Amino acid sequence: PLSALRGRARAVARRRPVGLDRAVRQRGTMEVTVVDTGGLPEGTVISFLTGSIRRHAPMQKDKPIRLADAPGSEPVRVDLMSQIGAHTFDMVAGQEVYEVPIRSSEAPDSDVKLKVQIRPSNGEATSAGEDTSKTSRDEGVSSSPSKKLQTALMMRSYLDNHDVLRQMQELLQEMVTHRPADPIDYMIQRLEQVCHDSQGVDLDQLDEPATTPGEDERASDTESESEDDDAPDLPPPPPASVGRKRQSVSEEAYGAFNQRKAYEPKVVPKSEEQKGRIREVITQCWMFKSHTPENLSVIIDAMSEKQVEKGVRLISQGDAGEVMWVIERGSLECFKTIDGAEKLVKTCYRGDVFGELALLYNCPRAASVVSSEECVLWELDRETFKAICYEAAQAAPQPEYEGFVAPGAAPMADKERRNSKRQDDGDATDSDDGDCEETTETPRPRMRPQGRREGVSAEAMKDDANWTPPVYAKSSEERAQLSDIIRTSHDSKLHMLFGVVPKETFEQIVDAMQLKQIDRGQDVIKQGDVGDYFYIVKSGNFDIYVQKGDAPKKKVFEAGVGFAFGELALLYNAPRSATITAANVAEVWALDRTAFRNLVVRSAESRFKQQIEFLRGVEVFQVLDDTERASLAEVLEEEEFDDDEAIVEQGEKDDKMFIMLKGAAVACIKGEQGEVEVMKYGVGDYFGEIALLSGEPRKASVYAIGSCVCLYITRATFRRVLGSLSSFLERNIGKYEKYQDAIQNAVAEDPLDEAMAANESVADEAEKKTVKRKRERKVEALELTKTTVQMETSDAEPETLTDKVAQDFNNPALVAPCEAFADADALMWMFGGLTLGQKFTMDKPLVRRSGEGVSFEEKDDDVIYSWSAPSKLKQGTEIGMICQKGQKSASDPTPNQDNFFVRNSKDGVSFYGVCDGHGPFGHLVSFRLAQSLPHFLVKSQHYGKDWAAALKEAFLEAQKDLVEFCGKEDINIEASGSAGSVVVQEEQNIHIAFIGDARIMLGSWNRRDSRLIFCTKDHKPDLPEERARLEAAGSEVREVDPGNFRIYLPGSSFPGLTMSRAFGDTACGGVLREPEYHKHIMQPTDQWYAIVASDGIWEFMDGEEVFNLTAKKLRLKGPQETINFLVGASRKRWNYCCGEYCDDITAILVQWNTANKESKSNHSFCVKRSA
Repeated sequence: PLSALRGRARAVARRRPVGLDRAVRQRGTMEVTVVDTGGLPEGTVISFLTGSIRRHAPMQKDKPIRLADAPGSEPVRVDLMSQIGAHTFDMVAGQEVYEVPIRSSEAPDSDVKLKVQIRPSNGEATSAGEDTSKTSRDEGVSSSPSKKLQTALMMRSYLDNHDVLRQMQELLQEMVTHRPADPIDYMIQRLEQVCHDSQGVDLDQLDEPATTPGEDERASDTESESEDDDAPDLPPPPPASVGRKRQSVSEEAYGAFNQRKAYEPKVVPKSEEQKGRIREVITQCWMFKSHTPENLSVIIDAMSEKQVEKGVRLISQGDAGEVMWVIERGSLECFKTIDGAEKLVKTCYRGDVFGELALLYNCPRAASVVSSEECVLWELDRETFKAICYEAAQAAPQPEYEGFVAPGAAPMADKERRNSKRQDDGDATDSDDGDCEETTETPRPRMRPQGRREGVSAEAMKDDANWTPPVYAKSSEERAQLSDIIRTSHDSKLHMLFGVVPKETFEQIVDAMQLKQIDRGQDVIKQGDVGDYFYIVKSGNFDIYVQKGDAPKKKVFEAGVGFAFGELALLYNAPRSATITAANVAEVWALDRTAFRNLVVRSAESRFKQQIEFLRGVEVFQVLDDTERASLAEVLEEEEFDDDEAIVEQGEKDDKMFIMLKGAAVACIKGEQGEVEVMKYGVGDYFGEIALLSGEPRKASVYAIGSCVCLYITRATFRRVLGSLSSFLERNIGKYEKYQDAIQNAVAEDPLDEAMAANESVADEAEKKTVKRKRERKVEALELTKTTVQMETSDAEPETLTDKVAQDFNNPALVAPCEAFADADALMWMFGGLTLGQKFTMDKPLVRRSGEGVSFEEKDDDVIYSWSAPSKLKQGTEIGMICQKGQKSASDPTPNQDNFFVRNSKDGVSFYGVCDGHGPFGHLVSFRLAQSLPHFLVKSQHYGKDWAAALKEAFLEAQKDLVEFCGKEDINIEASGSAGSVVVQEEQNIHIAFIGDARIMLGSWNRRDSRLIFCTKDHKPDLPEERARLEAAGSEVREVDPGNFRIYLPGSSFPGLTMSRAFGDTACGGVLREPEYHKHIMQPTDQWYAIVASDGIWEFMDGEEVFNLTAKKLRLKGPQETINFLVGASRKRWNYCCGEYCDDITAILVQWNTANKESKSNHSFCVKRSA
């Protein structure tokens, strides 16, 4: 603020060297003459900037003005300041006449030109100072201009040079970043530096101390005699315009000649229902709370409805702003470009406004805004905003905007502090004595108080040293039960909130919870109410309803024992977002708002601060500033590893960088002599940065030494938070080169030499980061029993089966996709094709039938398809798939008998299915089913209404179609068939249907809620209910080996079927095609995943083991690498148990709620590239 700077500026001016202006004069001069004023009004001020020296003079026709030469070939910057606005242009000495277009106030529709001549001085013209002084005396005007005009000239000069707004914004952003103890003093020092750098010696044109008339004359005489200073006096102010509105300085000028036009209310036609919706949402907004009902009616009439799809960029940073918006429904993300990369700084929800800053301060858009889901917005134009909302918006308590401070906004300190500051600055108060009554302060945005930063969208935390946690009496059994509910609940929110709190805080949380009885039909929470408690269900069930507008409320979820609700209103100080009603008599544990925020939220903040401190000690992050470290701490994930567990494995592909938080680890490189240790890591060390940079396969494996804890960050998150990777690494490139050299040296050295080098002294090892000794890996104990696998053969000679298979491939009806099953409603539909001559581990050819909007990217050996579809989940869905041929015998002529399908439709419903074929024609059966099952499911009359009935109908119709098709094409399916498993995801509901032994596993990959949720069980003939049905239908069930039951025709060795439910397999009676059905409901934020796989995965692993192998791997590596790992683990078990024999293997992994900020799509599907 200039008023706060005056005392300091005068002090700087007094230290100005005597004779400085004389030195300027000796540098050389030039003359500027206004040849034609262009109709500009009297009192127009013309300002010249030569180098670092600025001179002002009144504009008079044919009066030469002497200026110091500009350094080198720099042009002279000319600024015109008059009642009609400001104009800026550059001139270079030597051109005869400059013509500048000016719009006259008397004739606004006609263009006139200001004509200015600049040339080297011949020494005859008077200086600007001499000329203006004489003119002023002749006209009887005081040679000492008023202080207000001096201040106005300086402000206008800054603003019209087009750089002040940027400087102010940078200044305030720096202040928020560094958070100095005294923000006012910090801003003064920075502004002094800016003034000195920009204005050079012009500081003496600021106010001088007020003196008595005699003192003023003596000071003037002394200054004239001692310095012989011919610096120009400032001209008199332009003629006053009595009764006119003060012209804008940093804010927007209104219309022509800086005058506000009469506002004519804008009316956009809309229904009463729309007006009611607007009124409901704007009454929640800070900007409209102080408006009168009449003003609100004008605003509502002027608003227009705007419906926005997901992923639309409504605002781009730097653009001019003409409208603002209020959010009725949906959410939008605000990004700022920092260090060349867009960083998410805020998320806006219902009731928030955005775009108002550009209208309020007449500045470019401060951030980019992108819709993160479908939104309904109400748009308000600039004219209505300026006429109705402007003053109320300035006066209203505005929310803080993280990463942005309004241009020109000055800190607001209390009056007492400012007075104290003026007194400390000596005569600063004297300079304002003459115009205190005339000066009025411009309303400014509120200043963030000194100390801890308050919340942006969340509720501000207030320190209360006297607060003590409440304690509600509980028996030891109740305490144990409550603790057990929190720790074992299937509700991931509890693990997120309480999973990392210290033990002492956890006990305080348990103490602070009180038990409440809820009657049936009682509303525990009502939508729109203020939140006061957080609840955990002890007993009973609750129905959750959401109402949108005037529509009837809709049930969206059921909460049972162990589920929690009510945290959002307490975390974000927002109204309740749903109504929760007891479905029966229930009990809940309740934690009040104050205890929740002081125990739960403060614990999270404390842990966050500890993590920032830890990052200060990490070598690679020491180049970051505090803001960058805080941003990094917010996105770092944590993972625990057991002794000798692989954190990363050589050859794997992922993009994560790890930092050791606790414990130790060792890096090993695999060579001819086994694995050799090349590096050890302790607390604060990091690894994996090469993959973070390049995405290349891992150069080494890293194993935990004892139990350890690592922090990690993905490449996409790193880019989003810290900007471009390359620019970040350039700041620290030396450290990375050193590490890469170590890895390259380790690879180049002979492993035998490394093993011999293990005898080096401990001292040498301490000096070198690389440890050279043989790594003794623990051998994984496979607790498996070798079993005899009965290989599927045919009574026919191999040549006959080979000929039959080859003959079938000449029939397009058998091996080409069926056009009758084409699906126009599918966004993405993929299934496996058929090809002859496949060898062991070869990938199945793919058939893709996708609609518009699906893009793909080839990455190494993979192809990644991406698309967006409607979804109720908060984040994206990633899918990985492998379908590879097994090895039944050296002469096996059959193609891969497994098949799969992945289908996502325009209504957001997804199908994931695996068909595990068997018998001589199993490949034809599974190929037909991969097309018919999705088709009949979509065509079912129960689709979207009753999924159990729809799935049952689809399975039965697919069997009927298979029998008819094979009869028509002369394919014998008496001993050929397929298992079938299908997952349907509809909104938050997971529907599972299956027959046979192709299992489905459902689990949670969230670190704090990692658990196996469900796994199907094979339909085997030894199960009592299955066996009873088969024998009642005339089939015979025999135990051929201990625990190995098969189905035969009575008195026959045919067909020997191992499952009691299957498609095809028409020989035996009682084989069922009706699927077993299960339903699971996940919450919108649940991080679940599903694996749908053929028997090649499940033969030697159950659901629990598969979950243990994949949950952590999925968190760290993603679905495709996890599937690769799972298939590799399965093959190892096949090799261990069955030698060269290995079944076909197919697996689909679906990972829900993955955060991929780099992608604009919410679905991605990774498959192996077809040969």
